[in-house]
Amino acid sequence: MVPHIVYCIIFVMLFFFTIFPTAEMESVGLTVNQLCTHYLAAETDFVLYHLKATSVKLLIHSAMPFGYVIFVWLMAWMNPAELVMQPNASAYAESAWNAFCSGSGTLLLVAMLTVFYWATDGWSNHPIAKQLQLLTTPDLPDWRSVATNINDEYRRDTKISIRSNAITTLVVTESWIIKTNMYVHNIVPQSEAQLSAYKQEYAYTSFIPIIPFIDLQIDKKEVITDTLESAEFVNILVKPQVSRVRPFIIRINISHIKELRDRLQRPILVMPSVQFRSLTERFVEAFKEEVALNPTIASTFVPEDGDCCLACLQALPDVKIVKYCLDVDANGAILHESERCQPCGCRPLWCVGCLATWFASQQRRADRDTWLSKKTTCPMCRARFCVRDVCYLENRVPVQQTEE
Repeated sequence: MVPHIVYCIIFVMLFFFTIFPTAEMESVGLTVNQLCTHYLAAETDFVLYHLKATSVKLLIHSAMPFGYVIFVWLMAWMNPAELVMQPNASAYAESAWNAFCSGSGTLLLVAMLTVFYWATDGWSNHPIAKQLQLLTTPDLPDWRSVATNINDEYRRDTKISIRSNAITTLVVTESWIIKTNMYVHNIVPQSEAQLSAYKQEYAYTSFIPIIPFIDLQIDKKEVITDTLESAEFVNILVKPQVSRVRPFIIRINISHIKELRDRLQRPILVMPSVQFRSLTERFVEAFKEEVALNPTIASTFVPEDGDCCLACLQALPDVKIVKYCLDVDANGAILHESERCQPCGCRPLWCVGCLATWFASQQRRADRDTWLSKKTTCPMCRARFCVRDVCYLENRVPVQQTEE
C-alpha cells in the first residue's frame, strides 16, 4: 500500500478516537479532558471548566489536520523515496494536496483567533457565557451570577449526572437542566422547562433464545452506546417556555427515568407511543409470547374456586409446569442429567406474569439477551424447567391466542 495512504488511515483513526474516545482510552487517561486537567481546573467549577474544555477541544481538533501535514512533510524529509506527491503526480492531486495544506493551516489559525476572542473580557464572549446571559433574572443580573448559581448547585449531592455517550452528558441540579456536548451546551432553568418523552428506541437487548423452534422478533433499532447496561432509550424534548432559549433533545437510558423524575420540578409529558418499562417487564412480555406457542393443559388441572396466584394474590392461576422440552441443547447434543428439565407435580399455583418474573429473578443480568434459553426451578417443588415447559390451562388461554 502507498505509504501516504497508510498515514492517512492512521490519521483518520486517531482523529476519530480523539473526538469519540473509547472506554479503554478513558480508563488510561487518554482523553482531552484528562490530559489537560491542570489547565481546566477542578470540575466543581462547572461553568469555567466547560468554558476552557470547549476551547481546548476546538484547538486540538483544529490542529490535527495541520499536524497531519507536518507529519507527512517530516516523513518525506526522512524518507525522500516516500514523497506524498510523486514526480508523476497529476495536477489535480497536487492541487488537492496544496489545498489541504492551506486549508489545515487556515483552520488552525481561525481556531486560535476564535479561542482568543472567547477568552477576552473574562470569557464573556464565549458561546456558553452568551447563553447564560440570556438566562439572567433580577436576582441573577449577569452571566457570572448565573454561573455562580450553577456552580453552587453542581457541588451539592442533590445533582445527578447521566452520561448518554462519549461526548454527551445530562446534568440536572435543583434549578437547572444542562446538556453538555462537544462544543454546544444547552442550559435551561427547571422552572421554565416543559419536558415531553416522544420517542423510544431499542438497541441489542432482545431476549433472543438459543433453543430449537423458537423465533422471537422484537422491534429494535441499532443504537451506538459505550455501556453494556439496559439498551432501551427514550428521547425527551426540553422546550423552554420563553423564546430566548432554543429547545433541545436529551436521550437517556430508560433505567435513569425514575432518577431523572425525582430531580425534576415538573412532570414529564409522556406521548402514547412511549412506555417506560423495566428490563423485567419487557422480559415478562416476551415470556408470555413464548408460552402462548406451547400446548395447553387439559381442564382436569383447573384450579379450585377461590384460588389465587400465590405470588400476587390477585390473578387466577393460568399456567402449569409440564415437561415438554427435549433434553438436547441448541446443537442437538443430549444434555447431561444434571442439566435436564424435570417433571413438576405441583398443581396450578401461579399466573404467567408472576412465573415469568420469578424466572427473570433467577437469571444473571449479564446473560439477559439469552434469558429465554435458560432454566430455573419451580418456586414450590424446585423442579427444573424452561420456557417450553410452561403451558396455559385450557380455560385460561389469553384472548389473543384463541383468536389466532
